[in-house]
Amino acid sequence: MRKIAVVILILTFTLTAFADQAAYITKNQAERAVALLKEKTQIKHYCAPCDDKSIRTEEIQTIEAAPAGYEDFWEVKINGEGIDLAYVYFKDKKGKWKNVAKELKIKVEGVPNQLPKNAK
Repeated sequence: MRKIAVVILILTFTLTAFADQAAYITKNQAERAVALLKEKTQIKHYCAPCDDKSIRTEEIQTIEAAPAGYEDFWEVKINGEGIDLAYVYFKDKKGKWKNVAKELKIKVEGVPNQLPKNAK
């Protein structure tokens, strides 16, 4: 029984380590992300470390860089909601869905550079 508790504890810490990788970022990073996404009409949300089974598409109505309300961190808000750039993808000119954080060279782990070609 003790081994099971240890395994659960380790899994909890592992998943927590991946959570919010690029949600709270610097002002410069937030502004660069907004500049990258401002001409886009949609993004895709996908969390590989969370073992997501699906990819969610979101239409962009509004986008802004805003203070996160924690220390000197900033965040990117799409349609009024803060997003984690580690789990957000944009479509480039060649039609590939690229990871926003990786495109901006923000250090993240466990996320693919781009979504598979068959991603919808």
